Amino acid sequence: MIGWLFMVGLAVIVFAGLWLLGGMKRPAFEFVGAALILAFAGYQWQGRPGLPGASAQPEQARAEVTASLIDLRVGMDRNFSPAKRYLLPADGYARRGDYQAAVQILRGGVRANPRDADLWTAIGLQLMMAADGALPPAAKLAFDRARSIDPRHPGPVYFTGLAALRDGQPEAALTLWSSLISGDYRAGDWRGKVATQANALGAMLSSAMEAERMMSQQGEAPDGGR
Repeated sequence: MIGWLFMVGLAVIVFAGLWLLGGMKRPAFEFVGAALILAFAGYQWQGRPGLPGASAQPEQARAEVTASLIDLRVGMDRNFSPAKRYLLPADGYARRGDYQAAVQILRGGVRANPRDADLWTAIGLQLMMAADGALPPAAKLAFDRARSIDPRHPGPVYFTGLAALRDGQPEAALTLWSSLISGDYRAGDWRGKVATQANALGAMLSSAMEAERMMSQQGEAPDGGR
């Protein structure tokens, strides 16, 4: 917990420094915000904050984020479901970076179990990961299908919020994640993890808005002695 709080505090300092000293504009803020939140996702969900730091290669970092997102989704799935026979092998392919193979397996699952929200959510996530975190129309359709089948499934809401963050819409992401915390969704330890992430994002947004306010006041202040 202390490590997590340190990470959040460090992020706030990074944002303030970039904004005040480096003149970071909103598009850059959104990009950095998405990167930091994804980094926090890996940091928290891997559950190994005590390991020594190391410079991860891009493919290694991608694999770690993929594993983190899959683990979170698994925590949102039903514990006992016929869908597991499709989800487990699909997740195995995805962890190796073969998202297309994972989607093919899951499509076989929805042909056999068309009203399984876990399968549709997994398809949406795999398509998102194949699109580097964006939300392609097919992924949105899969999430919409999952929500229509099981409105209490938290996965579609969470991953839609993550895609919004990736696309430079942190306020939309925060709104979606906040609705997960307060809404009537499946029970699970995912709720505490999402709450921590939403609080971190809220703190970053608040710090960014405060920094913007300070910059605006400095710009409006009259020159000394004139």
